[in-house]
Amino acid sequence: MKNYFLILIIAISFLSCQRENPDFLGGSLNDQFGELVVLEPFKSNTINFNFSIVSPRFFEAQWSKNLNWSLSVRATQTGATKTFTGYSNKLDIDNASWDGSADDFPSFMKDDVCQATLTLSDSDTIIELTTTVNVSEIKNPQEGLKVVADFEDGLPVNSLSFVQPGAELTVTENLAAVGSNYLHLGGYVPYDYLLTSIKIPVQDMDIFSSTSPLLLYFNMATIGGIMGDVPANQFIKIIIREDDGSNLSNGEKYSMEINPVNWDTWQLFTLPYSDFVLESAPVNNLREPGKINQIEIMCLSCPAESAPDGPTCPENTDLIVKTDIDFIAFTENESYKP
Repeated sequence: MKNYFLILIIAISFLSCQRENPDFLGGSLNDQFGELVVLEPFKSNTINFNFSIVSPRFFEAQWSKNLNWSLSVRATQTGATKTFTGYSNKLDIDNASWDGSADDFPSFMKDDVCQATLTLSDSDTIIELTTTVNVSEIKNPQEGLKVVADFEDGLPVNSLSFVQPGAELTVTENLAAVGSNYLHLGGYVPYDYLLTSIKIPVQDMDIFSSTSPLLLYFNMATIGGIMGDVPANQFIKIIIREDDGSNLSNGEKYSMEINPVNWDTWQLFTLPYSDFVLESAPVNNLREPGKINQIEIMCLSCPAESAPDGPTCPENTDLIVKTDIDFIAFTENESYKP
Protein backbone atom coordinates (compact mmCIF):
# COMPACT_ATOMS: atom_id res chain seq x y z
CA MET A 1 0.00 0.00 0.00
CA LYS A 2 2.86 2.35 0.85
CA ASN A 3 4.30 1.73 -2.59
CA TYR A 4 0.99 2.78 -4.22
CA PHE A 5 0.97 6.03 -2.25
CA LEU A 6 4.59 6.69 -3.22
CA ILE A 7 3.82 6.16 -6.90
CA LEU A 8 0.76 8.45 -6.64
CA ILE A 9 2.82 11.23 -5.05
CA ILE A 10 5.49 10.95 -7.75
CA ALA A 11 2.85 11.07 -10.50
CA ILE A 12 1.19 14.15 -9.01
CA SER A 13 4.57 15.90 -8.75
CA PHE A 14 5.38 14.89 -12.33
CA LEU A 15 2.15 16.35 -13.69
CA SER A 16 2.55 19.49 -11.61
CA CYS A 17 6.01 20.08 -13.08
CA GLN A 18 4.56 19.58 -16.56
CA ARG A 19 1.97 22.32 -15.99
CA GLU A 20 4.49 24.73 -14.46
CA ASN A 21 7.10 24.22 -17.19
CA PRO A 22 5.74 25.27 -20.61
CA ASP A 23 8.81 23.75 -22.32
CA PHE A 24 8.02 20.29 -20.98
CA LEU A 25 7.65 17.63 -23.70
CA GLY A 26 7.65 19.09 -27.19
CA GLY A 27 8.53 22.73 -26.61
CA SER A 28 6.69 25.75 -25.29
CA LEU A 29 2.90 25.71 -25.31
CA ASN A 30 3.12 29.37 -26.28
CA ASP A 31 5.26 28.46 -29.30
CA GLN A 32 2.72 25.83 -30.33
CA PHE A 33 -0.57 27.58 -29.60
CA GLY A 34 0.16 31.21 -28.70
CA GLU A 35 -0.83 34.14 -30.89
CA LEU A 36 1.87 35.52 -33.19
CA VAL A 37 2.36 39.19 -32.31
CA VAL A 38 5.16 41.59 -33.26
CA LEU A 39 6.63 43.04 -30.04
CA GLU A 40 9.49 45.16 -31.41
CA PRO A 41 9.45 46.68 -34.94
CA PHE A 42 11.64 45.38 -37.75
CA LYS A 43 14.54 47.75 -38.41
CA SER A 44 18.27 47.95 -39.03
CA ASN A 45 20.75 49.29 -36.50
CA THR A 46 21.77 51.90 -39.11
CA ILE A 47 20.24 52.95 -42.41
CA ASN A 48 23.60 53.22 -44.21
CA PHE A 49 25.64 50.02 -44.32
CA ASN A 50 29.36 50.69 -44.84
CA PHE A 51 30.90 47.26 -45.45
CA SER A 52 34.44 48.58 -45.94
CA ILE A 53 35.02 49.15 -42.21
CA VAL A 54 34.75 46.97 -39.12
CA SER A 55 31.42 47.98 -37.68
CA PRO A 56 28.24 46.14 -36.60
CA ARG A 57 25.56 46.01 -39.29
CA PHE A 58 22.49 44.01 -38.41
CA PHE A 59 18.70 43.83 -38.35
CA GLU A 60 16.47 43.84 -35.28
CA ALA A 61 12.96 42.70 -34.41
CA GLN A 62 11.14 40.70 -31.74
CA TRP A 63 7.94 38.69 -31.77
CA SER A 64 5.90 36.66 -29.30
CA LYS A 65 6.97 33.07 -30.02
CA ASN A 66 9.80 30.96 -31.37
CA LEU A 67 9.28 30.01 -35.01
CA ASN A 68 11.05 29.56 -38.34
CA TRP A 69 11.70 32.93 -39.99
CA SER A 70 13.36 34.16 -43.15
CA LEU A 71 14.97 37.49 -43.96
CA SER A 72 15.66 38.51 -47.55
CA VAL A 73 17.63 41.60 -48.59
CA ARG A 74 17.30 42.60 -52.26
CA ALA A 75 18.96 45.47 -54.11
CA THR A 76 16.41 47.32 -56.21
CA GLN A 77 18.98 48.29 -58.90
CA THR A 78 21.18 45.22 -59.34
CA GLY A 79 18.84 42.50 -58.10
CA ALA A 80 21.50 41.18 -55.71
CA THR A 81 20.10 39.16 -52.81
CA LYS A 82 21.16 38.01 -49.37
CA THR A 83 19.09 35.53 -47.36
CA PHE A 84 19.05 34.70 -43.67
CA THR A 85 16.98 32.00 -41.96
CA GLY A 86 16.60 30.85 -38.39
CA TYR A 87 14.42 29.62 -35.54
CA SER A 88 13.93 32.10 -32.70
CA ASN A 89 11.69 34.88 -31.41
CA LYS A 90 13.95 37.77 -32.41
CA LEU A 91 16.52 39.20 -34.79
CA ASP A 92 19.70 40.64 -33.36
CA ILE A 93 23.43 40.98 -33.94
CA ASP A 94 23.93 37.25 -33.39
CA ASN A 95 21.60 35.91 -36.10
CA ALA A 96 21.05 38.83 -38.51
CA SER A 97 24.46 40.45 -39.01
CA TRP A 98 25.38 41.19 -42.61
CA ASP A 99 28.92 41.38 -43.98
CA GLY A 100 27.98 42.70 -47.43
CA SER A 101 28.08 39.33 -49.19
CA ALA A 102 25.43 38.06 -51.62
CA ASP A 103 23.90 34.61 -52.01
CA ASP A 104 25.29 34.43 -55.55
CA PHE A 105 25.88 36.80 -58.44
CA PRO A 106 24.98 39.59 -59.00
CA SER A 107 26.96 41.34 -56.27
CA PHE A 108 25.79 44.29 -54.23
CA MET A 109 27.18 47.60 -55.45
CA LYS A 110 27.93 50.95 -53.87
CA ASP A 111 24.81 53.12 -53.49
CA ASP A 112 22.47 50.14 -53.86
CA VAL A 113 19.11 50.76 -52.19
CA CYS A 114 17.97 47.50 -50.63
CA GLN A 115 14.60 46.33 -49.40
CA ALA A 116 14.77 43.92 -46.49
CA THR A 117 11.76 41.66 -45.94
CA LEU A 118 11.23 39.64 -42.77
CA THR A 119 8.71 36.79 -43.04
CA LEU A 120 7.21 35.23 -39.92
CA SER A 121 4.75 32.36 -40.14
CA ASP A 122 3.06 29.83 -37.90
CA SER A 123 0.14 27.49 -38.53
CA ASP A 124 -2.37 30.36 -38.49
CA THR A 125 -0.61 33.58 -39.44
CA ILE A 126 1.87 34.96 -41.96
CA ILE A 127 3.41 38.36 -41.24
CA GLU A 128 5.72 40.26 -43.62
CA LEU A 129 7.68 43.25 -42.38
CA THR A 130 9.89 45.49 -44.52
CA THR A 131 12.55 48.12 -44.07
CA THR A 132 15.08 49.84 -46.33
CA VAL A 133 18.86 50.12 -46.07
CA ASN A 134 21.51 51.72 -48.28
CA VAL A 135 24.90 50.27 -49.25
CA SER A 136 27.22 53.23 -48.74
CA GLU A 137 30.39 51.17 -49.37
CA ILE A 138 30.83 47.59 -50.57
CA LYS A 139 32.92 45.04 -48.69
CA ASN A 140 36.66 44.85 -49.21
CA PRO A 141 37.99 42.20 -51.63
CA GLN A 142 38.52 38.84 -50.01
CA GLU A 143 42.06 37.79 -49.21
CA GLY A 144 43.82 35.89 -51.99
CA LEU A 145 41.68 37.34 -54.82
CA LYS A 146 43.16 38.03 -58.25
CA VAL A 147 40.78 39.47 -60.83
CA VAL A 148 41.69 38.47 -64.40
CA ALA A 149 38.87 40.26 -66.26
CA ASP A 150 35.79 42.22 -65.20
CA PHE A 151 35.12 44.00 -68.56
CA GLU A 152 34.48 47.35 -66.86
CA ASP A 153 36.93 49.01 -69.28
CA GLY A 154 36.06 46.86 -72.29
CA LEU A 155 38.00 43.82 -73.46
CA PRO A 156 41.20 43.09 -71.53
CA VAL A 157 44.38 44.55 -73.02
CA ASN A 158 46.08 42.24 -75.55
CA SER A 159 43.18 39.79 -75.57
CA LEU A 160 42.53 37.88 -78.81
CA SER A 161 39.00 37.30 -80.10
CA PHE A 162 37.61 34.88 -82.66
CA VAL A 163 34.09 35.46 -83.98
CA GLN A 164 32.34 33.32 -86.60
CA PRO A 165 29.93 34.98 -89.05
CA GLY A 166 26.61 35.11 -87.25
CA ALA A 167 28.23 35.05 -83.79
CA GLU A 168 28.63 37.87 -81.28
CA LEU A 169 31.34 38.83 -78.79
CA THR A 170 30.58 42.20 -77.27
CA VAL A 171 31.09 44.01 -73.98
CA THR A 172 27.57 44.82 -72.82
CA GLU A 173 26.33 47.28 -70.22
CA ASN A 174 23.46 46.79 -67.79
CA LEU A 175 22.62 44.00 -65.33
CA ALA A 176 26.16 42.65 -65.02
CA ALA A 177 27.13 40.11 -62.38
CA VAL A 178 29.64 42.57 -60.91
CA GLY A 179 29.86 46.26 -61.76
CA SER A 180 28.28 47.62 -64.95
CA ASN A 181 29.67 45.55 -67.85
CA TYR A 182 29.85 41.90 -68.84
CA LEU A 183 30.91 39.96 -71.95
CA HIS A 184 28.14 38.69 -74.22
CA LEU A 185 29.01 35.49 -76.12
CA GLY A 186 26.51 33.92 -78.50
CA GLY A 187 24.67 34.31 -81.78
CA TYR A 188 23.56 31.85 -84.45
CA VAL A 189 26.09 29.67 -86.27
CA PRO A 190 24.25 26.65 -87.75
CA TYR A 191 27.36 25.15 -89.38
CA ASP A 192 29.89 24.72 -86.54
CA TYR A 193 30.14 23.94 -82.85
CA LEU A 194 32.39 26.90 -82.07
CA LEU A 195 30.70 30.28 -82.26
CA THR A 196 33.22 32.59 -80.65
CA SER A 197 36.14 32.64 -78.24
CA ILE A 198 38.44 35.01 -76.39
CA LYS A 199 42.00 34.49 -75.17
CA ILE A 200 42.89 36.64 -72.17
CA PRO A 201 46.49 37.09 -71.00
CA VAL A 202 47.12 36.48 -67.30
CA GLN A 203 49.96 38.24 -65.53
CA ASP A 204 51.60 38.19 -62.11
CA MET A 205 50.49 34.68 -61.21
CA ASP A 206 53.79 34.17 -59.40
CA ILE A 207 51.91 35.21 -56.25
CA PHE A 208 50.45 31.70 -56.39
CA SER A 209 53.76 29.92 -57.04
CA SER A 210 53.60 28.10 -53.72
CA THR A 211 49.83 27.48 -53.88
CA SER A 212 48.64 23.93 -54.37
CA PRO A 213 46.35 23.43 -57.40
CA LEU A 214 43.93 21.95 -54.87
CA LEU A 215 43.71 25.37 -53.21
CA LEU A 216 43.66 27.64 -56.27
CA TYR A 217 40.09 28.26 -57.41
CA PHE A 218 38.97 29.40 -60.84
CA ASN A 219 35.84 31.58 -60.59
CA MET A 220 33.54 33.03 -63.25
CA ALA A 221 30.01 34.37 -63.44
CA THR A 222 27.88 32.77 -66.16
CA ILE A 223 24.35 33.17 -67.50
CA GLY A 224 22.44 31.48 -70.29
CA GLY A 225 18.82 31.99 -71.18
CA ILE A 226 15.32 30.60 -70.93
CA MET A 227 15.13 27.08 -72.31
CA GLY A 228 13.23 27.11 -75.58
CA ASP A 229 14.72 30.49 -76.44
CA VAL A 230 18.31 29.18 -76.38
CA PRO A 231 19.70 25.73 -77.29
CA ALA A 232 19.43 23.21 -74.48
CA ASN A 233 22.97 21.98 -75.22
CA GLN A 234 24.87 25.28 -75.39
CA PHE A 235 28.07 25.20 -73.34
CA ILE A 236 31.32 26.94 -72.42
CA LYS A 237 34.81 25.50 -72.59
CA ILE A 238 37.57 26.97 -70.44
CA ILE A 239 41.23 26.43 -71.33
CA ILE A 240 44.01 27.47 -68.95
CA ARG A 241 47.51 27.62 -70.41
CA GLU A 242 50.81 27.54 -68.55
CA ASP A 243 54.23 28.88 -69.45
CA ASP A 244 56.47 25.83 -69.20
CA GLY A 245 59.56 27.50 -70.58
CA SER A 246 58.43 27.08 -74.17
CA ASN A 247 56.32 29.30 -76.41
CA LEU A 248 52.66 29.81 -75.64
CA SER A 249 51.41 27.32 -78.23
CA ASN A 250 53.55 24.53 -76.78
CA GLY A 251 52.76 25.10 -73.10
CA GLU A 252 50.51 22.72 -71.22
CA LYS A 253 46.76 23.27 -71.56
CA TYR A 254 44.19 22.28 -68.94
CA SER A 255 40.49 22.43 -69.73
CA MET A 256 37.02 22.18 -68.22
CA GLU A 257 33.49 22.50 -69.66
CA ILE A 258 30.36 24.10 -68.25
CA ASN A 259 27.87 21.91 -70.04
CA PRO A 260 25.09 22.87 -70.42
CA VAL A 261 24.70 26.55 -69.58
CA ASN A 262 20.97 26.26 -68.98
CA TRP A 263 20.10 28.92 -66.42
CA ASP A 264 18.81 32.45 -66.92
CA THR A 265 20.23 34.22 -63.87
CA TRP A 266 23.85 34.93 -63.02
CA GLN A 267 25.51 32.00 -61.29
CA LEU A 268 28.99 31.44 -59.92
CA PHE A 269 31.03 28.69 -61.58
CA THR A 270 33.93 27.77 -59.30
CA LEU A 271 36.24 24.81 -58.90
CA PRO A 272 39.86 24.11 -57.95
CA TYR A 273 42.52 24.14 -60.62
CA SER A 274 43.27 20.51 -59.76
CA ASP A 275 39.95 19.53 -61.39
CA PHE A 276 40.99 20.84 -64.80
CA VAL A 277 42.01 18.09 -67.24
CA LEU A 278 45.23 18.05 -69.27
CA GLU A 279 44.35 18.17 -72.96
CA SER A 280 47.73 18.94 -74.55
CA ALA A 281 50.95 17.02 -74.88
CA PRO A 282 52.50 16.95 -71.41
CA VAL A 283 55.59 18.98 -70.65
CA ASN A 284 55.94 18.02 -67.00
CA ASN A 285 52.29 17.02 -66.38
CA LEU A 286 52.12 19.27 -63.34
CA ARG A 287 49.50 21.92 -62.67
CA GLU A 288 51.58 24.90 -61.61
CA PRO A 289 49.44 27.92 -60.63
CA GLY A 290 52.38 30.31 -60.72
CA LYS A 291 52.96 29.57 -64.42
CA ILE A 292 49.42 30.29 -65.68
CA ASN A 293 49.66 32.90 -68.43
CA GLN A 294 46.43 32.68 -70.47
CA ILE A 295 42.74 31.83 -70.13
CA GLU A 296 40.62 31.04 -73.16
CA ILE A 297 36.81 31.05 -73.01
CA MET A 298 34.98 29.31 -75.86
CA CYS A 299 31.25 29.57 -76.63
CA LEU A 300 29.90 26.38 -78.25
CA SER A 301 26.64 24.72 -79.20
CA CYS A 302 25.48 21.82 -81.34
CA PRO A 303 24.86 23.31 -84.83
CA ALA A 304 21.45 23.03 -86.43
CA GLU A 305 22.47 22.29 -90.03
CA SER A 306 25.99 20.96 -90.47
CA ALA A 307 29.21 20.38 -88.56
CA PRO A 308 32.78 19.72 -89.70
CA ASP A 309 33.12 17.14 -86.94
CA GLY A 310 30.28 15.68 -84.89
CA PRO A 311 26.48 15.37 -85.02
CA THR A 312 23.99 18.11 -85.78
CA CYS A 313 20.93 19.22 -83.84
CA PRO A 314 18.02 20.29 -86.08
CA GLU A 315 16.04 21.17 -82.95
CA ASN A 316 18.40 24.15 -82.54
CA THR A 317 17.20 25.79 -85.75
CA ASP A 318 16.72 29.55 -85.21
CA LEU A 319 17.65 29.31 -81.51
CA ILE A 320 20.10 32.05 -80.52
CA VAL A 321 23.00 30.94 -78.33
CA LYS A 322 23.67 32.96 -75.17
CA THR A 323 26.55 32.07 -72.84
CA ASP A 324 27.46 35.38 -71.24
CA ILE A 325 30.31 35.68 -68.73
CA ASP A 326 31.62 38.16 -66.19
CA PHE A 327 34.21 38.54 -63.45
CA ILE A 328 36.90 35.96 -64.18
CA ALA A 329 39.09 35.59 -61.09
CA PHE A 330 41.33 33.28 -59.12
CA THR A 331 41.07 32.87 -55.35
CA GLU A 332 43.24 31.07 -52.86
CA ASN A 333 41.99 28.51 -50.30
CA GLU A 334 38.29 29.06 -51.06
CA SER A 335 35.81 29.96 -53.77
CA TYR A 336 34.98 33.57 -54.54
CA LYS A 337 32.34 35.06 -52.27
CA PRO A 338 30.10 37.49 -54.22
